[in-house]
Amino acid sequence: MSDALVQAVLKARSDDRKLSITGLGSKKAWLGEQSGEMLTTADYSGIVDYQPGELVVTARAGTPLKHLQLELEQGQQLLGADPPQYSGSGTVGGAVAAGFSGPGRVWCGSMSDAVLGVTLLTGRGEVLKFGGQVMKNVAGYDVSRLLTGSFGALGLLLEVSLRVRPKSENELTLQLELDGSSAIQRLRTLALKPYPITATFWQAGVLSIRLSGPETALHSARQIIGGDALPEADNFWAAIRDHQYEFFRPASPDHHGRLVRVIVPPASPMPADDWPAAVEWGGGLRWFWHEEVATVQQYASEHGGWCWAYGEPVPISAGLRSITQEVKRALDPDSVFVAPWAESQHAD
Repeated sequence: MSDALVQAVLKARSDDRKLSITGLGSKKAWLGEQSGEMLTTADYSGIVDYQPGELVVTARAGTPLKHLQLELEQGQQLLGADPPQYSGSGTVGGAVAAGFSGPGRVWCGSMSDAVLGVTLLTGRGEVLKFGGQVMKNVAGYDVSRLLTGSFGALGLLLEVSLRVRPKSENELTLQLELDGSSAIQRLRTLALKPYPITATFWQAGVLSIRLSGPETALHSARQIIGGDALPEADNFWAAIRDHQYEFFRPASPDHHGRLVRVIVPPASPMPADDWPAAVEWGGGLRWFWHEEVATVQQYASEHGGWCWAYGEPVPISAGLRSITQEVKRALDPDSVFVAPWAESQHAD
């Protein structure tokens, strides 16, 4: 199957056609309309190598994340970044290409942190391995990590080696009633304490805190943090991770305009206006519904942050654009792969 992908890229290059890479299409709506022809990795799937003792797994790009997770559970392990699975339509290649990390990113690592190496099909039709084989033109760059979040603009991921982590022996989710500003303040206080927190989420006046670790550690933390235990918390966190929690659904009568993803310093204040909002990553990731995306962009910029509206091109800073364009010239000089980038108002 990799040969078929190579031939498809070579043919597109010779015909001067543009390609947009997709797996099972779980994140297609994030980018809006794409100009290139779709090239799918859906049939190029399977686990190539899994070494539980080394905490490393290598899988083909089209491998569904749910299948990979089932394999990791046999070794009592999981992906630290916990990328969205989107009800089974998320793939390994799509997870790396999008760079989305789950609600535990701050404590369990980002998708970029998890990537140890990749096999890449370039716009020249060459198959390269990073970090193994390194092109002279891109020497000095950590290409494996630069590919994370590139949405296929730099090349087609064929295989990915990922760091995994042991599964926690116990988990407990506590919920406290707090308004947005009070929740941010509480989260900043908790960040200074050695509690076994592995995820947080605030929305509609409720702050949810996931604790993971030995039973004694969870009990001690609960005594200090307080709140009520949430039953069936696994489904709750999976819905947040997969953006299927009720807040993310546009059908809600309280949601108007666009869903905007905002990354800001965790201690940043909440907007003065009462926008429909949700907060993850201990305050660092915020979601807003708003009719004027520019208003949210101004909020993000004022607090040294970055934002991206659902269905629009990916905003990247001028500095990152310069680096990615240099790498793209080396890997894809004819721009066979569509680059879904837009100007950003501030560095990520």
